[in-house]
Amino acid sequence: MNTSFLNRKARHFKLFFLIVLLYSCSSDSDEDTFLSSNKSLFSFSIKELPDLTFSGLSQGQLEADLISNANITNLTAIFEVSKGATVYIGEIVQKSGSTTNDFSSRVTYTIKAEDGSTATFSVTINSYENQPPTANAGSDMILYLPVASETISVALDASASSDPEDEEMSYEWTLDDAIIADTEMAEVALALGIHEITLVVTDAEGASGTDNITVEIRELGVFAPIDSGATQQTQNVLNNLAALAYGETFAFGQEFPLSFQLNALNYDLNTSDCKDVSGDHPAVFGIDPHYMLYKSASERQLHIDETKAAYENGSIVTFDFHQQSRTDGQIYYDQLTTDTDKSLMFDIVNDLNDSRDWYFDEIDIILDIINNDLGFTIIFRPLHEMNGGWFWWGTQTENHSPELYIELYQMTVDYMKERTDHVLFAWSPNYPFDEGYYPGDAYVDIVGIDYYTPSKASLQQALIELTDFAEQHHKIAALTETGQQNYIFDNTDFWTDNILNAIEEGGSDIRIAWVLGWFNAPWDSSQNNLFIPNAQSPQDAKDDFIAFKNSSKTLFQEDMQVLDMYQDPSMN
Repeated sequence: MNTSFLNRKARHFKLFFLIVLLYSCSSDSDEDTFLSSNKSLFSFSIKELPDLTFSGLSQGQLEADLISNANITNLTAIFEVSKGATVYIGEIVQKSGSTTNDFSSRVTYTIKAEDGSTATFSVTINSYENQPPTANAGSDMILYLPVASETISVALDASASSDPEDEEMSYEWTLDDAIIADTEMAEVALALGIHEITLVVTDAEGASGTDNITVEIRELGVFAPIDSGATQQTQNVLNNLAALAYGETFAFGQEFPLSFQLNALNYDLNTSDCKDVSGDHPAVFGIDPHYMLYKSASERQLHIDETKAAYENGSIVTFDFHQQSRTDGQIYYDQLTTDTDKSLMFDIVNDLNDSRDWYFDEIDIILDIINNDLGFTIIFRPLHEMNGGWFWWGTQTENHSPELYIELYQMTVDYMKERTDHVLFAWSPNYPFDEGYYPGDAYVDIVGIDYYTPSKASLQQALIELTDFAEQHHKIAALTETGQQNYIFDNTDFWTDNILNAIEEGGSDIRIAWVLGWFNAPWDSSQNNLFIPNAQSPQDAKDDFIAFKNSSKTLFQEDMQVLDMYQDPSMN
């Protein structure tokens, strides 16, 4: 046999054996290296509290807030960790879904990987005792039952109720132990009388809060005009205005809304600044016979036509009268030069210097317009703002006294009642309201106040006082003039903030039939002299007026057409 051949075979066998041995050793070492070092936490929850949500999973610091009186000293954790890893608390192995622990303080877990490496994570459950919700049923209400109605719809509102934990709440309204509503906001029909309504709000844990509200439903009754011979239409208007004042809305009005616009008189009675901006004309038209008595025949007819257009489209018409003095032909006392004009009010009352005849001659012209040109109900507001010193019938007049004013006002009403049955009479001092000039219940159908540049707070208080006075005397209240010059740039939100918000926030303490803004003068050209915006006004001023118009609280001409203020209120 060839010896070299055998030697080579032996050497090859030895080499093969060494390779196998080396591979075997290498495999044993790899088995140790392949033991997993993974020790991640993928999820964690509590079996007994499935809705409990933890934060901080990725940071290994889990935390949850538990608003409950639940016992947390014996809870079962459900967790998922890396494959092959084991979970411990101390030396005790934790089994997902079966091991229980006390979570009244922080619990620290250890995750041990296959290779013996470890990681920790902590679990904290902050347990708070549930606090009961606070119920808020709103303010007590006094509402008036409309004529010919047995019940009135009452809005219940629990939206001011709250829960400290911000949980969802259920609502229950009860009257005489019977559930009348089970929603946060509801409409219920109540009859005449005093109703004690209880609100119970309950949170998700079953804790509850209670509040009560008193809703008094009074009978509005019939309002009789001071003119016992007033037409049926005039009676209808008065009672419909009462329903408006003692309801949830008020009408918006403006002085000369169709005919007065910046730069010139407007003879197109289909347009107005109000409609150009808001889409509708006012619900109340203020008209001053001054512009019928002392201006051209064409302007006189313009304002007569404007008054007719108001009536034909459902709006209410009020007359105020800036009467010129007899000799000087002036409205304002500071512009008077003659002694007889400075004592004009005294002379009319005492029938001196033929002043009374002159005064009634001018009243006769107004009566002729009302009776013959118009022939429908007018609210006449004579001798307004008597407690200010600017008009010739105001506080600067010779021999001035509240008694002198009252006598002139009463004389005017008596004279007109004998000659027309189309008039309701309104009395309106300037702010602040001064009842010392009040002519008496037998001479007033409507009480008002003229208040320019009011703040929200002061207007709210003034209207509350006015409402109280009106209710005490069984009269209707109105904000008979208002506005703010230069508001377009200086106080853009005047109509929503100063006016609307003041009335809304006054709640049932404020009951007025209308609010009347002053005119946009045709002899002016500046936006600064507007009392409502026109088409050329800045957009933010227009937006504010549009928001005012779109409020559910305000009524404009189209709304008044629906109400039909001139028909029998029992038909509405």
